[in-house]
Amino acid sequence: MRSLTLVAIVGLTSLAAYLAATRFAGRRRADLEGALKETLECLGLVVIFFLANFAVGTALILGLRGLTGRFISVYVVNDAALAILSLLQALVFHRWRARSK
Repeated sequence: MRSLTLVAIVGLTSLAAYLAATRFAGRRRADLEGALKETLECLGLVVIFFLANFAVGTALILGLRGLTGRFISVYVVNDAALAILSLLQALVFHRWRARSK
């Protein structure tokens, strides 16, 4: 039930943003498809950056374990901050690539 509530909230705010953009901000409905495609492209970049960050972090921890002989938990890379930082990396990279075209 909780998930359905979140979907309803996001659906309502998305609908409100769509109506405000098309009626008051002069956005065209036809441009929404391109925006959705760019969003999916950016989400793909988020996944790539997240997996790369996770792999590098895990490799570093395992390497430090081997070099120092001390236990370092791999759970350090299991943090929500890694996902947020990966999102920021992807957004910057996506905008950088778009400006370079």
